[in-house]
Amino acid sequence: MKQSPLFSNIQTGEAVYDDVNRATYKGVTLKTVFLLIFTIAVSAVVAFALPTIVTNNLTTFTVLLVVSSIVGFISVMVGRLSERYAKYASVIYAACEGLFLGSISALADAAVPGVVSTALFSTLIIFAVMLVLFATGIIRVGNRFRTFCWAFSLGALGIILLMGLFSLFQVFNYDAYLNIMIGVEAFLLIYGVVTLSLNFAEANYVVQSGASKNAEWSVALGLMVSLIYIYIEFLRLFLLIAARSQDN
Repeated sequence: MKQSPLFSNIQTGEAVYDDVNRATYKGVTLKTVFLLIFTIAVSAVVAFALPTIVTNNLTTFTVLLVVSSIVGFISVMVGRLSERYAKYASVIYAACEGLFLGSISALADAAVPGVVSTALFSTLIIFAVMLVLFATGIIRVGNRFRTFCWAFSLGALGIILLMGLFSLFQVFNYDAYLNIMIGVEAFLLIYGVVTLSLNFAEANYVVQSGASKNAEWSVALGLMVSLIYIYIEFLRLFLLIAARSQDN
């Protein structure tokens, strides 16, 4: 199978890896589930202990949160570019994101009770729907779709920068700003949903092209990044909607 430029970092070769050492859909699924469970477990512990941590060690916790965000970003780069270190980078990323997600989830649920469970349930529904659409061939990831994704990415980046400038110079009043931000979050959420199709296409590619089992970790990490992004965008969107409702 000819290698796609999109997945050029993946080492393939049907003559190199036997059935035991080749990537499988089952392997990708198990690794993704493991990373999700690990992230949720760390998040739950952090969320439960957050009041005590903030009261006793706020400065230390803030520094730890910043450092974990940086380490999480680096681990994604390493895990996505190197199959050799993808396993370790994925676990580190899950731990870092667990710390981050546990913190923001606890604060969000304190502000708007029930928003975390709603965002989590919505994320799972989106994942299931996109998986069905991809598996049934309704969504096909070809060159046109990838071009669309790149254009969508640039559009999302442009909107983020533009809204940053608007908020800096206070162009809109509070009500108008909330309405616009809800639209922006909806756009960014769609972008996250679209990236799931690329993750599914990558999973399909590594299995069909005979990649090594190390590639399973890289694919699972990519799926984790997309799912966490979607969850955060849902959380932000629901918080904005709640703020608008309270303001009215």
